[in-house]
Amino acid sequence: MVVSNCKDMARRRQEIALQVELETQEEWNEATNKEGLLVIDIYQQWAGPFVDVYQSYGGPCKAMEAKFRTVKNTIGDSNLFFAIAKADTIDSLEKYRGRCEPCFLFYATGVLVDAVIGANAPELQRKILLNLEQEKKILKDGGERREFNFDHAATDEEEDGDAAANRQRSSSVAHAIASQQYTLAVIRPDAYADGKVEEIVDQIKSNGFKVLIQQEHLLDENGARELHRYKMNQEGYEDHIARMVSGPSIVLLLQKTEAKDATVDDFLELVNSDESLKTFVDCTQSIDNIHDELVLLLPNIAQRPHTPQEQLVERTLAIIRPSALKLFKDAIVSRIIQAGFEVTRQAEMHLTREQAEEFYSVKKSESYYEDLIREMTSGPSLALYMIKKDAVQGFRTLLGPAEKNQIKEASGTFRHEFDMVDTNVNSLHGPRSHAEVNRNVQFFFPEERILAILKPNLTGQQRSDIVDALKKAGFFIMARKTDKLTGDQVAQLEKAHQGKDHYNELLSYLTSGPSELLALAKENASQSLSQIIGPEDPAKATESAPNSLRALYGKDLVHNAIDVSSGAEQGKQDIHLIFGDLERDEA
Repeated sequence: MVVSNCKDMARRRQEIALQVELETQEEWNEATNKEGLLVIDIYQQWAGPFVDVYQSYGGPCKAMEAKFRTVKNTIGDSNLFFAIAKADTIDSLEKYRGRCEPCFLFYATGVLVDAVIGANAPELQRKILLNLEQEKKILKDGGERREFNFDHAATDEEEDGDAAANRQRSSSVAHAIASQQYTLAVIRPDAYADGKVEEIVDQIKSNGFKVLIQQEHLLDENGARELHRYKMNQEGYEDHIARMVSGPSIVLLLQKTEAKDATVDDFLELVNSDESLKTFVDCTQSIDNIHDELVLLLPNIAQRPHTPQEQLVERTLAIIRPSALKLFKDAIVSRIIQAGFEVTRQAEMHLTREQAEEFYSVKKSESYYEDLIREMTSGPSLALYMIKKDAVQGFRTLLGPAEKNQIKEASGTFRHEFDMVDTNVNSLHGPRSHAEVNRNVQFFFPEERILAILKPNLTGQQRSDIVDALKKAGFFIMARKTDKLTGDQVAQLEKAHQGKDHYNELLSYLTSGPSELLALAKENASQSLSQIIGPEDPAKATESAPNSLRALYGKDLVHNAIDVSSGAEQGKQDIHLIFGDLERDEA
């Protein structure tokens, strides 16, 4: 694979030119009336057929920059532009000032033709492609641009004080739930009916607890029994259940700020030590029950873990071979995006014979092998890294048959549509299995692979939140399973801790119950993970990296939520120990 310095310099110059900053009305007018597609991103940085509109206190958003650069480089169209526009100083953007969500406006030669609200990368990519093709057609053949009716006022009225307070409270609730720094209390129906709620709430507040949510709730019998199952063998249990379903209760979501992990235990101690509270209030008995009770009592607040179906996002590669790249590049990329694939990375490479033989080593006995090597070394190929649900089989279906004598009959497939008639080699390559995907990715997009251990006793919601955080940071999950580690496995995975004072406690903890095990892949994975998870000791993580995973979910050096391989080499060994060879096809 040969990449020249001149090419790098040209690419850097192109990236600089992509982001045009607009700060005045005059600059705005000139940019939006330019021929081509311009997208105005409100709150977010970047532009290509867009302009990113941001406010000085927020600045343009960096999160979408790489995505837009990928789109621009992949499509490579001179009619596509990107910019950032400062809402504070441009009169045309006055109504967008104060927004709290990204908004991308698509302008085609002075006309607003489309919009996307929110940083939805696949939707943005799809609409860029569709609007660009439409604008190119109009510029070539003529036609009328249909103006998009974007009713901004309906979603962005000025907030009053109550709305601002509600937004702040929602943020506090979300953080409390994500970090499990909360507990639940139920003021019983008889206390509610007797008008004692305000008195009870004041007493709770005076003992150092914040009330994040106060909400009426009517328990049914099943809910009451689930909530009070710890009283099942106590005298008067049935009478208590009857009282709990006799009328509405008041549910409180509470947080104690003085002690990070003690909200549940401290409130339980308070209730048990105070006769008036003990008479009128039920509360969470153990942190192990907290999420189930949240789902029961505040179902609209609880964030349930994602279902397995929601997590079945796969990756695959499309390799456009040299002859097809010359003839069909834009059309193939357009069809891939229209099929719902998100292209997150792309690499154009001219393979040497040695590299081509390495990549196609399994094809060496095929009759077309020399033709294939000749084609792959005749010029640059384009590798596209794509993600989608059921991506591997889905793309293979779109490709159609590999055999040249069957392609003519496979109408509607990529290989039929983009067939190269003068060669024995088809136009595109797509991996047949997840193992082949992993091999292909490592060839075109070298990555580090690391094992992550989500430790026992994390709740389902906490595990889901940690996995979401890893995905948002750009990690791909190559393999995943829940399993109880053996002592031998822990000894190999935790070599760095052997001989330390806490090792025996760590060994006991990791073998006490199932952990969730993840094989993670990303370029420079080790460095990225160290920033996301924070220091091993959650106390230090809280000080130096308060938003890190160990700061949010860890308790101490042993119960610190997540452990990862110490580096890329160790990651290979750890993943092989747990998952075997992920680049080897099953027999």
